[in-house]
Amino acid sequence: MSEYVESLQRSIEEHQRIIDAGLPESAQAQQIINQQQAEIARVQSSGPGGGGGDTTPTGEDLYYDALRADLAARRAAEREGAKSFLRGLLETYGLGSLAGEVDRLVGETTNELVIAQRLRETQQYKDRFKGLLGLQQRGITDVRNEKEYLELESDYRAVFREAGLRDYLGTAGTQSEYDSIAKIVSDFSLSVNEVRDRVTDAQRVVAETPQEVRDSLQRFYGIDPTLLTQYVLDPENTTTEIQRRANAAIVGGYAERAGLEFGAGVSERIGEFLGGERDIRGTQIEPQLTEIADIQRSTQRLAEIEQGELSAETSALAALDLDEGARRRVRTLQSRERARFGGRSAITTGSLSEGPGI
Repeated sequence: MSEYVESLQRSIEEHQRIIDAGLPESAQAQQIINQQQAEIARVQSSGPGGGGGDTTPTGEDLYYDALRADLAARRAAEREGAKSFLRGLLETYGLGSLAGEVDRLVGETTNELVIAQRLRETQQYKDRFKGLLGLQQRGITDVRNEKEYLELESDYRAVFREAGLRDYLGTAGTQSEYDSIAKIVSDFSLSVNEVRDRVTDAQRVVAETPQEVRDSLQRFYGIDPTLLTQYVLDPENTTTEIQRRANAAIVGGYAERAGLEFGAGVSERIGEFLGGERDIRGTQIEPQLTEIADIQRSTQRLAEIEQGELSAETSALAALDLDEGARRRVRTLQSRERARFGGRSAITTGSLSEGPGI
């Protein structure tokens, strides 16, 4: 068999491998195989000395035939590798909707950097990584790439899952969820820790199950408890403000349960006094509220006899030593009550000077 025929057969084998791999070049490879098989048949049918002219290829012809076959095989392998790289990116990024676009995205290049850039130009990518693009547009580089953004998404999901709000962001893996996280990251610029603190405050109020606490939140600030988590994630509301209002709602709600009526201002003062920079819970302040209720009931009796009035807020400010005028008023009523009834008041001078017991 001549070297020319052998080179044609090697080329046929290379192109057959392209067809077997199911690559896009299969149709072209089949045409080349058909042509080369026809050429082998022509050479073999002519026989020694048959036909007109010398059809034996030169060494140069054989070299370039082999080179073209090798180049075609290499390109096919590179394209398959590029497609594998792109499929991996799509799976990692959650962009399965682009699976049918692999051939188009690879196009005429096998350069992975170029392929990644083509992916970033698609609308599907821009929707998926809306939060990351929002940060980049604002010049924020804390999250540097898609990998770090995906890790950030996982952290946000964990926060809401731990708070029992698994579906708050939307069904996992949907565009609705991606958009919710993008808003927190890009529009609100809330860190994971800040989101955790805010959601904890919201859950703390919700956990204080008495209806009075929820009523206080609505009465003091016009906040619907069913929309509380949405409220605390609003960037216009600071973490300190959220904590202050949460503490005040709890104070106001538990005060109402104890038969006391506090407004927002006094509830906030008591919440700040008893809690400081800490979160408070209703069960922690019940002893103080019980004492305040005793003061209010005992002194209010005399106030009513003398056609006066002693509000629950005044009693509270006096008991907690938060207002000197209120303290004097209660002490005066206490002294006059003892003088009038000859008994002991529900509150003593000693108890008035005691600090919070939390």
